[in-house]
Amino acid sequence: MTSPRPRSIPVERDDCLEIDITGLGDGPDGLGKVDNYIIFVPGVLPGERAYVRITSANRKFARAELLELLTQSPERVEPRCPHFLQCGGCHRQHQDYQAQLRDKQARLERTVHFALGDRTGDRPPIVKETVPAKPPYSQRHKVAIHLRNTRNDGLEACFHRLRSPELVTVTECPASDPLAWDLAMRTIELLHELPHGAWDPDFAPNALLRSVLVRTTTIGDAHLLLVARDPFIPGLERLYDDLHAAGATTISVNGNNGEFSVLLGPDTRIVSGPPRIQERIGDVFYLLSPDAFFQTSPQAAAHLVSLVTDWLAPTRSDDVLDLYCGGGLLTLPLALRARSALGVELSRTAVRDAEAASKANRLHNCEFKAGHAEAVLSAIRRGELPRPHLVAMDPPRTGLDPIVVDELGRLRPRRLAYVSCDPQALQRDLRALAEVGFRTRSVVPIDMFPQTCHVESLACLELST
Repeated sequence: MTSPRPRSIPVERDDCLEIDITGLGDGPDGLGKVDNYIIFVPGVLPGERAYVRITSANRKFARAELLELLTQSPERVEPRCPHFLQCGGCHRQHQDYQAQLRDKQARLERTVHFALGDRTGDRPPIVKETVPAKPPYSQRHKVAIHLRNTRNDGLEACFHRLRSPELVTVTECPASDPLAWDLAMRTIELLHELPHGAWDPDFAPNALLRSVLVRTTTIGDAHLLLVARDPFIPGLERLYDDLHAAGATTISVNGNNGEFSVLLGPDTRIVSGPPRIQERIGDVFYLLSPDAFFQTSPQAAAHLVSLVTDWLAPTRSDDVLDLYCGGGLLTLPLALRARSALGVELSRTAVRDAEAASKANRLHNCEFKAGHAEAVLSAIRRGELPRPHLVAMDPPRTGLDPIVVDELGRLRPRRLAYVSCDPQALQRDLRALAEVGFRTRSVVPIDMFPQTCHVESLACLELST
């Protein structure tokens, strides 16, 4: 005898029903409700009515698949990619781009209101319109493709399936820079000439190849990084000329013998070409190592640099601190205008890239330190380093460590520029920064990842008087 359904859960698996979509969640989901019980449905938009089948249900929410769209939103458009909602790379190709921009602004408005609605005195912070990507496709200059064996002993390009470690075959990616995509595809073609298969923990545990990563720059350079279980791929040297002819400036191999879910291993070996490729954003040249972090969209990075430098507005009497500086994206342009700039970054590879770029740009007022942000802030407070008048920071997705917030409250810089890639972390940190004396003046969303739900933003804060 089947146990009765809990009264608090109005649906169960395999139920089919009609629901109205009233909002958007993270990822590709639209939100519907049955008796205030939330149902997530991928590929639907607010204002639509959908006939769905419940695929899972728990105490808090259910997930469903779309069976039929009964009414359509005026925001609905035809997705450009045939793999949309199969791979997990895009969430909103079915939504008009202007509507995507409005939704990202509205999401940040809710975030800021929740964080600061009762703390801002007489004037709440302004959330400005989302800075758009132009065009809203071809913006991803970093492509990571996983390899899988075909039935005829070939290799095929794959992305991860939506919400799954499972791989799905892909033949195109309109979201990616065409040069990066073409180089990746040509690399896979050339790898067919070598007697190496794609590693599969279940079916090919002794095979060698794992992934192909490509990063392109706006000035025509390209990194090609091959990921394999061993950093030495026998016979690869036979392909160097063809890979360079396909567009690779630098060819590297990363050794990764770890779990399926881990993209890169600890060791990267440059096998052909210069150790770094070059990118230019505004008046600054950047030098990038094969496995170093850099913003995925150079266009959005340029907007970010411009907004940060305009807000902080350093002069020749200002000392600037850039926390979590990476390869110096913000440090270097700030140094062009400031008396001095200090960049702090945990990755030693990124610090070496930033130092090399500083020399290439002939900047003599720049210094970089490898270490934890909180340790450097403590050293500044002890007088071991210059006290900053202005601070830029681009922390990881988890946001600021509470110690960093406390140290900033003690140092009391005139202005802060806080770059965030996660609204929840931003919400928490803006509230914490308000408690130590910083008022948020405005927040600017930047569309670093068009066709997705991801929101990059810049919060502009100043010291309360």
